[in-house]
Amino acid sequence: MGLLFSGHMDVVPAGDFSKWETPPFEPKIRDGKLFGRGAADMKGGLAAIVRAIESVKNTQLKRGIVFVATAGEEVGFDGLRALIRDGIVKDHEAIYGIIGEPTSLRIVRAHKGGTLFRVTIKGRSAHSSRPELGVNAVENAARFIIGLTDLRKLLRDMRDPDLGFTVLSATIIRGGVKENVIPDSCEIIVDCRRIPHHDQRYISSTLKQIGESLKSGQTGLELTIEEVLSYDALTTSENHPIVKLAEEIVGGKAGVAPYGTEGPLYQKLGIPTIILGPGSVEQAHTVNEYVEIKELHKAEDIYKELIKRVCL
Repeated sequence: MGLLFSGHMDVVPAGDFSKWETPPFEPKIRDGKLFGRGAADMKGGLAAIVRAIESVKNTQLKRGIVFVATAGEEVGFDGLRALIRDGIVKDHEAIYGIIGEPTSLRIVRAHKGGTLFRVTIKGRSAHSSRPELGVNAVENAARFIIGLTDLRKLLRDMRDPDLGFTVLSATIIRGGVKENVIPDSCEIIVDCRRIPHHDQRYISSTLKQIGESLKSGQTGLELTIEEVLSYDALTTSENHPIVKLAEEIVGGKAGVAPYGTEGPLYQKLGIPTIILGPGSVEQAHTVNEYVEIKELHKAEDIYKELIKRVCL
């Protein structure tokens, strides 16, 4: 096969419908823009891909085209993982991969990997008038988060020439049952965006070190760290033929992105992949999400030219 085109069909929730100017799941065109949840992320990219593939429907191809539309991308790439596991998407399925995520039609050749951790802290409840009788899980969660900020500074010592440094943050905390009860449990979600030098095992081990330091000297405190999801970094070289070809067609230099995509999963299958699609990532997951119609047409033209150069 020649080209693999990919995109995800699922979208994030629309949130409060009353904040939308038009119903989020009823696409509306206004002022040259298509509005609706998923317009940019990434129904627009999928539509442009389908239109480009349709343009060679009855054409004899030198190299074939693979089209992969996935579900579950927004919650851990579940759909693509299942397709790979079941042998539907195979190793070396194509010589190049294109994912139509919103990049404002700029070429993205690299992005950080990511891992989500769930940290569960178990203590001992007591009446809030006698805190010394309990082990406060919320206070220990706060100490754990302080440890995270120290780790974040340490991670800045290693810098990737393309992707910068690894960052991690506590993004969710849940704990406590009542205002007059010393809490016996608390949960923290830790989001980590990793450069290739830091794999998930390294980050997991450093988090465990923070946990062990908390537990020392405190009887009755338990702490567990669970990996919720993980994906590698995308690292397509700036000199790779697909990058150079896309730059020639688009007329701009390839860059890097701060967010994650399904690209690394294709990379592991031996399919060098870039991210290139209509719409802005700044519109993704927002109220009144939109994509510009002219960008959809331009994306279609870019995909047609890629097909022409690689598959015809």
